[in-house]
Amino acid sequence: MSAGNPHFHHIERAPYEFGHLIRQLAGDFHGHVMSSDERQQAKAAINHAHNANYTLMNGIEAIGHLLFTAGNNADYPTEVGVLENIGMLIKHIGVEAQFLQEQQADLQATLDRDDRQAAASQLRQKAVAKVAPAESAGAA
Repeated sequence: MSAGNPHFHHIERAPYEFGHLIRQLAGDFHGHVMSSDERQQAKAAINHAHNANYTLMNGIEAIGHLLFTAGNNADYPTEVGVLENIGMLIKHIGVEAQFLQEQQADLQATLDRDDRQAAASQLRQKAVAKVAPAESAGAA
């Protein structure tokens, strides 16, 4: 567990933790300023998506190196079924990585929008606080 974020833990299970956090977060944050706990959940999900994607890409690269080496080895018995299964696995990993990238970008955009909304609401609160005493003084 991260000392700074109680929702960022089990980094070795990043894809599962990412999905778990996504299910816990509200589906739509438009017009809603996130709580600090929601922000920590979103940040943890972003970190898990990044870590999972990094692991997927490094794994695909390693598999590619192995396949290249095996393909150039005359002693390697190339079986169609094995290559088909590896191809399907790599295809599936690519789709998962794409999903993680999209979700990471969406969550980051949500956090950025939430920062702007929170700043605007703080500015509005300050503006209202400055106007309120003047209005009450004029009414007397």
